[in-house]
Amino acid sequence: MAMNAHILTEMEIPESYIDALPKNGRASLGDSIYKNITVDAFDPDNFLLAMDLSSQQKIVDLKNKMEASVVIWRRKMTNKDGKSGWGSGVSIEKREQFEDRAETILLILKHRYPGIPQSALERSKIENNQDIGRAILECYSRILVSLANKVMSRIEDVMHADNVVKNPSGDLKRNSIKDWTSGKFPTVKEEVEKLMSNANNAPAPMTLSEFKSHAENQGSESTATLGKQSSAANSKKLSYLEKLENIGA
Repeated sequence: MAMNAHILTEMEIPESYIDALPKNGRASLGDSIYKNITVDAFDPDNFLLAMDLSSQQKIVDLKNKMEASVVIWRRKMTNKDGKSGWGSGVSIEKREQFEDRAETILLILKHRYPGIPQSALERSKIENNQDIGRAILECYSRILVSLANKVMSRIEDVMHADNVVKNPSGDLKRNSIKDWTSGKFPTVKEEVEKLMSNANNAPAPMTLSEFKSHAENQGSESTATLGKQSSAANSKKLSYLEKLENIGA
């Protein structure tokens, strides 16, 4: 998912997509969504609770609106077009704040619903992309995400079947893996902190002289071990010959 998102971010936004955008963020989002994302005390979770995400199409529709608004606000802040449909009442600082909020919502949607179809912006980028390397990486990473979702679905099927066998009389529903696990899934921040902690606690890399010394010690230990094994084998062989001689006598 991270690879796919990175490749799509690197792809240029097609002019055909830009030309089809509304003149301002309010028109892209609609009055209701615009009001919820521009409140003073903004909370992403509360924002998503207020949205209708009951179907896959509605999730994709919200994603399309968020991406379009981000493109509009970003272009207006960088003065790449001469359109003045936004109005003079919104400062650059406010636009930056709204853009940051929209990108936060997009990030949550991508992590919470990894199997949803591609947005209009993503499809437009892929269709108009001229970089063969990026096209291959985007396709390959998207296939991996699809396969991972299928594996997750099969795991959920097995866990549900196991629970049905254990509780044949219960009224059970098919839960997701997050519902089955009792532990809390780590956030991105927690994962980064864990990786940094592991990196800090990792042993320092050996120098070349230390590596040679380590290799020589390992070689000496291996030679000694082989010598012991050889002596034991010879001892067993002699013992076996002595037994044969005693039998012959």
